Amino acid sequence: MNQILFKILLPLVNQKMFVGLQDYYFMFYGQNPFSFLRKISFLFLFTSHITFAQFSSITATSIDDNNLKIDLTFDQEIYSNSTCSTLTCIEVTDFVLSLSGGNATLASNLPLTITKLGNYDFTNQWNNPPVEPNNSGGIEDWAQHVSSGLLNDLPNSNNLNGVLEIIEPTARAIPGYTYITSYPIGLACAHSYYRSTTAGSWTAEKLKAQNAGGDLMVYNSPEEFNYMVPGFNNDSTGVGNTWIGLSQDRTAPDYLERGTAALQVFPYTNGGWYWDDGTAMDNSAAPLKYQITIALNGVPNGDELVSINPMTSPVSIFNCAGVSANSQVNGSNQVYLNDKLAPFITSTTISDDNTSIRVVFNENIFTDTASNPILTTDFTITLVQNGSTANLTSINPSVVASYGNVFDLLLPMNGLPITGKEVLTVIPSSSTSIFDAASNTASSVQSNNTVTFNPPKTGPVYLSNIYKTSVVSGTINVASETFLCDEVLMNDYNQIYHDGTVLEPQVGNRVIYNINYSYPSILVDGFDFSYFHLRDYDKILEIRKSDGLIVAKYSCN
Repeated sequence: MNQILFKILLPLVNQKMFVGLQDYYFMFYGQNPFSFLRKISFLFLFTSHITFAQFSSITATSIDDNNLKIDLTFDQEIYSNSTCSTLTCIEVTDFVLSLSGGNATLASNLPLTITKLGNYDFTNQWNNPPVEPNNSGGIEDWAQHVSSGLLNDLPNSNNLNGVLEIIEPTARAIPGYTYITSYPIGLACAHSYYRSTTAGSWTAEKLKAQNAGGDLMVYNSPEEFNYMVPGFNNDSTGVGNTWIGLSQDRTAPDYLERGTAALQVFPYTNGGWYWDDGTAMDNSAAPLKYQITIALNGVPNGDELVSINPMTSPVSIFNCAGVSANSQVNGSNQVYLNDKLAPFITSTTISDDNTSIRVVFNENIFTDTASNPILTTDFTITLVQNGSTANLTSINPSVVASYGNVFDLLLPMNGLPITGKEVLTVIPSSSTSIFDAASNTASSVQSNNTVTFNPPKTGPVYLSNIYKTSVVSGTINVASETFLCDEVLMNDYNQIYHDGTVLEPQVGNRVIYNINYSYPSILVDGFDFSYFHLRDYDKILEIRKSDGLIVAKYSCN
């Protein structure tokens, strides 16, 4: 009886729990075994929670470069009900998405589509084995579904009809296509297949399929292939003599051409042939994978973390033993989006003396994809003079000094005077001049990239802190306001500058008056007029407070 009990208990718990149960059982050795079962009932409840989500844990997550497709790798087969005796659909409503951080957001908390990826070897479906694919035309990198149902490599320039595959269970009218069939029949997760009514190159047929809301057909299982061939392999109405979603990647590590007799031998190697969902043609050793597609709002900056979990209310995912899945917490179900946000200028300011500008980007930038430092030739600067004689001696800055994402550009200026009306614009010199760490390029069309020159600064001179105001210009009687001409303590004067050409401020000049002596200048808030004592010239200045314009000057003598 003791041995029978442990044969019952052992499959229900993991190895770590078994050790504890063994000790617990022998504490009750000699007792009624059913009493033992009652005493550990609470332990099984606890154990069920510990192992609840482990059967279907996602062991790896990856995302394509365009942030559209996410591949989920599982440690064992998953089902949408508690029995694995019949074929069931894993649907988009079986998973929920969340996103944190970054610039982009999810357009939907559900995947747009979900597909079980093929994990089998399809290389034995080449036509005329072991000769094909032989690249006989020189660049035969695209797969033709021949009349026999097998495959052949052809150049892109051949004109064939394409097979459109859409993840939806029922047929509908699609302009430019004729419906073929749907598979698996009668299931909500079925895919529908259509043949284009006009022929074109492989790339043209692929674009046409994507514009129709799907893509060229990909075989995800031997069952799918056996359903289509020979049942729907007709040359005029089925998948015969068509382009499908299989092509050769000449940059892949496993790329190989079989153009010579020495290479036309078994067993087949993959040779760089990949289905359009990213799986290798020879994928028999691959683990179980599902591919979901997602929709985003905004452009990702690479800080967005996407989490994929099974729906738990109601429970949606089970293993073959009927145990349901919980949300994961180990991070294997998470993936960061790729940075697709181009670097851009967030602000541009000019130095107090108009000799340099400071350009701030949203992130660190480089002159190339190897992260080398920015060069002077990476920026182009232009100047609108607006009546000034000042100009630039070069379209590029003289020097670039960088501080992370901040860049100080020394201006190649020539000509005086600077009036304060000149407008400078800075842009990346071309669409391939400036890169971020993710190799995104900055556009040559920017905002926040113009500055107006500061007016010239003459001075300093000194104005009294003690002043009189009036809402109407020219209403002061200096003889009646003797305190304005009285000398006061040095602390009651402030340094000011003005935009005139001689040291003494003149009517028509503008006062540059700011405690920090920097631009933009602020005199005194308001829209009336102020009268100040000009210390070193023993004059009274009448200044319009709204913009610092000197409207009149009076003598204290």
